[in-house]
Amino acid sequence: MFKNYFRVAIRGFIRQKGVALLNIVGLAIGLASATLIFIYVQDELRYDTMHPAPDLTFGIGHDFTNDRGEKSSRPTVPAGWGSLLQDQMPEVVDVFRYVYVGFPYSMRNPDSDNMLLTHDGEVLLVEKTYPNVMYFPLLQGDKNQVFSQPNSIVLSETAAQRLFGTTDVLGRQLGMKHIALTDEYIPLEVTGVMKDYPSNSHLQPDYLLPTELLDDNLRKNLGISITDYLSSMDRFNAFTYVRLAEGADIANVEAALHRIVKEHLQDQASRYQPFLTNITDLHFDEKVDWSRWNASASFDYIILFSTIGLLILLIACINYMNLATAKSAKRSKEVGIRKTLGSSRLYLVGQFLLESVLTTSIALALALVLVAIVLPAFSTLADKDLPWTLLMNGRITGSLLLIGLVVAFVSGSYPALFLSSFKPTQVLKGTLTLGKGPAYFRKTLVIMQFSVSVLLIVSTGVILQQMKMLQSSKLYNQADQIISVRFGGGVAPLERYQALRDELLRDPQIIEVALAVNLPRRENFGGLLETSFVLPDISGDQEYNWKHLRGDYHFPDVFDMELVAGRSFDVQYVNDSTNYVINETAVRTLNMLPEEVIGLNLRNTTSDENGQVIGVVKDFPFESIYSNIKPMVIQGKPHIRNQVLYVKLPADEMSGKIADVERIWKATLPSAPFDYWFLSDEFGRMYRAELKLSNLVRLFSVLAVLIACLGLYGLASFTAEQKTKEIGIRKVLGASVPQIVWMLVVDFLKMILVACLIALPLGYFLMQNWLQNFAYRIDLSWSVFAISVAIIVGLTLLTVAYESIKASIVDPAKSLKNE
Repeated sequence: MFKNYFRVAIRGFIRQKGVALLNIVGLAIGLASATLIFIYVQDELRYDTMHPAPDLTFGIGHDFTNDRGEKSSRPTVPAGWGSLLQDQMPEVVDVFRYVYVGFPYSMRNPDSDNMLLTHDGEVLLVEKTYPNVMYFPLLQGDKNQVFSQPNSIVLSETAAQRLFGTTDVLGRQLGMKHIALTDEYIPLEVTGVMKDYPSNSHLQPDYLLPTELLDDNLRKNLGISITDYLSSMDRFNAFTYVRLAEGADIANVEAALHRIVKEHLQDQASRYQPFLTNITDLHFDEKVDWSRWNASASFDYIILFSTIGLLILLIACINYMNLATAKSAKRSKEVGIRKTLGSSRLYLVGQFLLESVLTTSIALALALVLVAIVLPAFSTLADKDLPWTLLMNGRITGSLLLIGLVVAFVSGSYPALFLSSFKPTQVLKGTLTLGKGPAYFRKTLVIMQFSVSVLLIVSTGVILQQMKMLQSSKLYNQADQIISVRFGGGVAPLERYQALRDELLRDPQIIEVALAVNLPRRENFGGLLETSFVLPDISGDQEYNWKHLRGDYHFPDVFDMELVAGRSFDVQYVNDSTNYVINETAVRTLNMLPEEVIGLNLRNTTSDENGQVIGVVKDFPFESIYSNIKPMVIQGKPHIRNQVLYVKLPADEMSGKIADVERIWKATLPSAPFDYWFLSDEFGRMYRAELKLSNLVRLFSVLAVLIACLGLYGLASFTAEQKTKEIGIRKVLGASVPQIVWMLVVDFLKMILVACLIALPLGYFLMQNWLQNFAYRIDLSWSVFAISVAIIVGLTLLTVAYESIKASIVDPAKSLKNE
């Protein structure tokens, strides 16, 4: 029986090659799109599941309430909380803590003098219990001994390759320097090499150092040992994780943690509320950035991408159902003869469902080939490491087969039930009338397709406009022209800055050079520190906690700060290093006009520095656009440690000028490693989720519309074929080609109108809600909706018009003869 089903299905494909091809290509694109989304979502949902016992591993954080009653959630706690919790609770099997020290480490290969600067999150100082609690893919070395000596280090394959040019580095020596640890390079021995961490881990270290390395520095600066430090109950700077026993009651563990806090912090305990978060939930914890250098993700985006995947599959299924029911008249005689010869309805349903399964199977095979081809490019677009070997994963393969089976039955069920319902007497007598039901059903399906397409186009347009607004901010506007070079934090001496700046500006094509703190300020980077200021001339001792941005005199010039009143910093005024420029928001806080604040005395209560307000600059977003612009003070004096060199280059000669900057740097600072990045890269990290959303929604919107157009083409072809006789008669009676085309197109335009009435209000509601997440956002403009409608109408006309025009120019004599 199945052999006969299969033979009939193959003959049907050969007989209707065009319809079969449209169905297979549409389903293949839909399945490939859904597969890519499925792989992406799976990767996101499996964040931090590679650890030894992810369901039993928890991070300890705390909610802190300051003197003003403002609450913030933080991922660090005193190191002693974890060890005391383990002592008191047998449910706590293991405790692991790591210390993160800001600013870059300088790593040096003594054999080649190759020097590298590390970036955020690449270096962790860890306890020996690290392998017991966290994923530790060691390739070389003894897991039990790699952290036994204070001067040991474990490298990732990438770090070993960058520093030594090979991964076979066990036992080799390297030098490490950090401003908080030592002024000289400390010799370290490579005791292990590990695989690179997967992209779906909240920790992605390239260098692991034992916490014992801190012992000498702690004894020298704080008079305590590393053991004392790890027992501290009041220093909130240790990232702490606990691994619990099977069946442990988390509520009991949290209660014990609260008792520890209350016992040791006493009167201050109410300000510090500890909590446990499962390690698999850290990635989607929007309250706390557990890795600090990599912002948490929003689970809403997972729901969004999953919904887009389902909608794309729905559009592909609709194509199949539409074409199958549209071609039903051509298969009516087949059904009639089969039923006359004794075939049951169940047999016919099986036949048509097998055709659907076969079509979907071919489409799924083609989809997997497409996915394997485009997966590297998609990985780059999604900012992930997604190797093609993922397709060999049993879980993913099984899920894809299940998706294919569901698609086959969803898309084939209605055509199978509809075709098998034909009565043989009516079919063979030629009296079969399909009625309006199938036509209405097809129109409903097309309206659904149009609605989804319009909704996706509207969403894409709004997201792109919001991202465009982001990129037009004062800092972002010039981000591709400005390179940032790590200077402070022990990289280069501040006293050599002026000499370096003078050498750089000898090149007339280098526009400007400045030294300032790292910008833009991401929330997970810590933001600009608030400093307490007083203005004795107008408010006595009242304190204002304002953001404090520090840079040299030339910082406003590099970023083209727009003065509203007063002047900027000037090298002719020596005292300008203690003078200040404030932003418009700070002026509004004082309920004054910009001109009125010029000359006011301003005192930094932390450093006790006195200066004057010499200028007011137009507000600019120095943090994420999720945050409102806050009152800010700019001081013409670089920070003692947080120093980044900003070099503004001509847009048309970037690569050549970067090489010139590096050459001048090495000539002026031969012992300092040169590490640069574009300012736009920093914005990319800050808006990583939004840029990813923009890229992916744009891609899948195009694919969804393409699939819909394939279906429309097939349906238009069938409509034109079905009305061949009518077209011939109309032409004989004098109808022109445009009139014929309009007759064939008008039904589709009516369906677009209905779809727009559904999709446009829904798109407005959804996008308005999404924009509420931003402190600075676009106003939803009618133009986005008008352009979306124009796009869908234009694509529909292009898709339908070809078949319509082809049908309208056929000689009516041939049309009527064929009939």
